[in-house]
Amino acid sequence: MKGSTMNKAEIINELCQYLETEVEDFCRETHLDTSFSRLGLDSMGHVQLSAILEKHTGQEIDPTLGFDYPTINSLINHLFSTAEEPANAL
Repeated sequence: MKGSTMNKAEIINELCQYLETEVEDFCRETHLDTSFSRLGLDSMGHVQLSAILEKHTGQEIDPTLGFDYPTINSLINHLFSTAEEPANAL
């Protein structure tokens, strides 16, 4: 993703911080592979996740991406696997 300042750990941390405010009993140590729907995230939650990702990637992120890649790990892995400049982005 050209011009992005993607840092995997920072993005995961910010996603976890958001989920900790929205999901009762969210635990970043055990929920990185738990689906967003199982966590109880609604469509507004998906929009917020997209906004967090957009801030870090500098790219528009479709809120439905969280449905295609329904966990933090799968979403992050997808973003980094499709990055245009992975060597610079990581």
